[in-house]
Amino acid sequence: MNVWQRWRQRRMRRVGKRADRREERRRREQWLLLAGRSSQPGLSPPDVSRLGALYPPDGAFWADPFLWSRGGRHYVFFEEYPYAAGRGRISVLELDKDARPAGAAVPVIEEPHHLSYPFVFEAGGELYMVPEKAQTRRVDLYRCVAFPTDWERIKTLVEGMTVADATLFEHAGLWWLFGAMKGRRLHLNESLCAFYADSPLSTAWKTHPANPLVRDFSRGRPGGRIFRDGEGRLLRPAQDCVRRYGYGLSLSEITVISTKHYSERLLWRMSGEDVGGWRGMHHLDWNAGLLVMDAQRLVA
Repeated sequence: MNVWQRWRQRRMRRVGKRADRREERRRREQWLLLAGRSSQPGLSPPDVSRLGALYPPDGAFWADPFLWSRGGRHYVFFEEYPYAAGRGRISVLELDKDARPAGAAVPVIEEPHHLSYPFVFEAGGELYMVPEKAQTRRVDLYRCVAFPTDWERIKTLVEGMTVADATLFEHAGLWWLFGAMKGRRLHLNESLCAFYADSPLSTAWKTHPANPLVRDFSRGRPGGRIFRDGEGRLLRPAQDCVRRYGYGLSLSEITVISTKHYSERLLWRMSGEDVGGWRGMHHLDWNAGLLVMDAQRLVA
């Protein structure tokens, strides 16, 4: 992205903020979850009309959902943000086979600082989570002690950097950690940076020399798990933050990734307004035939 394009995006954001202030008067933002049975996301945007809304309590919002299945049962981990607390925590909700709630949401990790984006993954037969805690300038790894509710922090992967929405995946014999970063004129809502190591449990992650891999408000910041489709393509969800934070969602194919080079191509982009009149939409995850996303509305 060139200087002119960045200037244009920032101008659009300033105009959007003025409109948002009028729209948000005496109302507040509330994120909620969308879930349903679906084929794996791919070259076309998902059919959001097939997903049912999962509404949080009036005094909270739910966002950043990640699915996991075990023993034929389905669970979604997400950021639960009680407005009164002023910070997020990680909660879990069991879903039935049609992606409807099978019980109440249960907090699983709560700390004195904000937590969000509970990235869940498996490695070496163990289940791990990397929740975002950018305020601490750390990326911490948690291990599941008793699924799905008990987790323990076991180590710090990255320290001394403001990294948001850490997303791990394995490719070509290496583990990769993608995230948005703040600093050196970078903004969280426009950046994608990468680190790599031999193991997801490493504490010696190497910084990619091409960082930031992406610097673009429309498709920089991660928006969910990186996954392969049926053709083996490596696909990366990202947030579209041009209009405002979390306004929309995009999907790109990673075409080149090595310890020296990176490139991707945009496959599609959609906003909440496009697919149901939602005010925002910035995350998706797919697992075992279920698709989960989030959406934003304004409430009194």
